[in-house]
Amino acid sequence: MEKQPISDHSATPETTDIGKGLIIALPWVRKILRGEKVWEMRSSHTSARGPIALIEKGSGTIVGIANILNSIGPLSFDEIFQNEEKHRVGPKIYTHKDFKWNYAWLLGQVTPLTEPVTYRHKSGAVIWVELDSVSRTELHHQLTKIRLTSTNELPVRTAVPSRQRAPVTDLRVPFARDDSWFCKEVCSRSGHYTVGEKGFEQSFSSYESALNYLGKMSAAKWRRPNANGNWGIVSAVRWDAPE
Repeated sequence: MEKQPISDHSATPETTDIGKGLIIALPWVRKILRGEKVWEMRSSHTSARGPIALIEKGSGTIVGIANILNSIGPLSFDEIFQNEEKHRVGPKIYTHKDFKWNYAWLLGQVTPLTEPVTYRHKSGAVIWVELDSVSRTELHHQLTKIRLTSTNELPVRTAVPSRQRAPVTDLRVPFARDDSWFCKEVCSRSGHYTVGEKGFEQSFSSYESALNYLGKMSAAKWRRPNANGNWGIVSAVRWDAPE
């Protein structure tokens, strides 16, 4: 995947006159405001660039602003998996077969508002909202105050992983109840490793990627052959150093 700019929290957007708002549901909008999420996942590209208002879905209010830096996709499963710290969509969601939000809208210069700004929601608006003159004026006033107070500087926010993945380098692997373990050689079937819940299994050509995925599961599960050569799913009862 082509490298793209991730986020820039160095300053508020240059303009304080913002006319368009993006509707974002909880908990994602709060994660964006906290600097934990810099990719907003959608089902299609956007041509929008520059500053927009961030609207908390169902609240009738603007809660912050951000810059749309870029739009990339469609992303493969591996790309979504490898960039979870940017979009914060957990595997319980993006491993579903009907997951369709595989385009990333890259956000930067995120600024939470000191007080939510109400706006007039037009009927039928589900993604974008054209802001009315009253809300635009109030938003302008708040952004001006923020800019003056911060002297054009905001604290740099960095994405903090919500959960530590099981590291590959410490050579700890999941073991099943029968003491079989996720072995690089044994668990490879035609050059691929199959891991995950039954019905939502994922296939990886990389052992390290498969092991990382297992480390993120509440209970690691993978396919391996039994003594008779039949492949089946087993669940981890512990993580330990391989034999």
